Amino acid sequence: MKQITSIFIIFLATFFIACNDFLDTPPDKRAELDTDEKVAEMLVSAYPTLLPTMMFEMMSDNVTDNGPQNTDRYNELAVSQSYRYANVTEPDWDSPKMVWELCYKAISSANEALEAIENMGNKASQNGSKAEALLCRAFGHFVLVSAFSKAYNPVSSDTDMGIPYVEAPETTVSPVYERGTVASVYEKINRDIEEALPLHQDKFSKPSYHFNRKAAYAFAARFNLFYGKWDKAAQYASVALGDNPRTMFRDYYALSLLPEPDDINNAYCNSDYACNFLIIPQVETLWGRTYQTNYRHGHNSSKVDATLAQYFPWGGTVNGVLSNIYELTGANGTNYFYPKIMEFFEMTDPTADVGVPHTVVVPFTVEETLACRAEAYAMQGDFGNAVKDLNIFYAAWDVNHRQFTTEQISAYYSVARTYSPYVAMESRFNIQQGTQENLVRAVLAVRRFENVHTGQRWLDIKRHGITVTHPQMLSQTVADEPIIVRPYDDLTAIQLPAEVISAGLPANPR
Repeated sequence: MKQITSIFIIFLATFFIACNDFLDTPPDKRAELDTDEKVAEMLVSAYPTLLPTMMFEMMSDNVTDNGPQNTDRYNELAVSQSYRYANVTEPDWDSPKMVWELCYKAISSANEALEAIENMGNKASQNGSKAEALLCRAFGHFVLVSAFSKAYNPVSSDTDMGIPYVEAPETTVSPVYERGTVASVYEKINRDIEEALPLHQDKFSKPSYHFNRKAAYAFAARFNLFYGKWDKAAQYASVALGDNPRTMFRDYYALSLLPEPDDINNAYCNSDYACNFLIIPQVETLWGRTYQTNYRHGHNSSKVDATLAQYFPWGGTVNGVLSNIYELTGANGTNYFYPKIMEFFEMTDPTADVGVPHTVVVPFTVEETLACRAEAYAMQGDFGNAVKDLNIFYAAWDVNHRQFTTEQISAYYSVARTYSPYVAMESRFNIQQGTQENLVRAVLAVRRFENVHTGQRWLDIKRHGITVTHPQMLSQTVADEPIIVRPYDDLTAIQLPAEVISAGLPANPR
């Protein structure tokens, strides 16, 4: 496997400018991390401040091309290139370069904390911080391998290219890393999670902003679902969910009564809500404005029919009131958005009118974790428990709180219906036709609703082998040849940043 001399090669230009300063600095500034409190403070920076949400969503089947009579106002090149599965050449907001850089930056903070804990003798008082650092390191690598590699599957992951798994702070000018394989990356993520969970201590002053117990087990559940470890996914999800997950559900009816998009967004991201297991409050992204104000590529009315307005087995949508939330259009009235990832702007230089756009992101919720468990049950062949979990959603979402049998749900998702997306899967996890396949479709329908605008739909597409067709419009009425990405295609792995490839890390095949 070809090697790279530095995983932070994209910083080389800056490095050479500052080389003299580097050489004049004591070789191990991490020695300053010499108390429990300093380690805990370091971990605040161990959460990624950028996720590949924009690229994921633009690659999914949640968006379409509205035609060249419309324009993309923000991130235009990155948006259009992601939609076309082209190499993203934009170096700035929401680009592969920025995702790579900021995820590894967060991983570096986790590694510094872990080294400091080791140097202080692995004291029992630091078990909680060690668990958080391991979970942050695992999460950062999980984000990266989900973006820059193919989805884990039992057929090809032993040879599919992974991403470098960094397990120690950089202490030399030119450390050597390898990409490894998807399987080897997943093994290390699993190792870090399994080491962290028994050490976990729920002692945070603001739990929602850390890997608290529920968030830790929700992450473990999602990871094991993607890993094909159905029993562990269900087990860990159950720890996060407790005995009555329905009591923690988001109140969509209450959201629908709020007057302004910002009010809905603030309520959606509220750290006091039990549904929000983990919140990352300072994500540096243009996605908060892009997904609501870009005109050409987006979530138009036809896509709303398959996401937020999709019909469920009772023959209606969620509570019949969600239209009061999602019928908020971009400035030209082309695309619809659900205001849960709105931008807030941090002014860094008021005189120059310069600042940084941020969003608040909720990576783990009670609803998504319940969907993980329902899918894990379905994949185990435990249809009874899968249906029980699906009925928790249905009872919460249907105004009449109706419940459905395995046979009814299976029949509903066995055929294509208007406003109920039917997907053909070519999963490498050996899903059996009939009840099992139909129940997985039912879960994916729930996940598509819950995860709209978050990019999670793309990961479901990757791991279950769903074909995506992206129209290309030459005009409002004339289409070019569509772009079709088939199951486990090379294009499902985002190309590595150009600077990293130039430095020697093997590129993803095309």
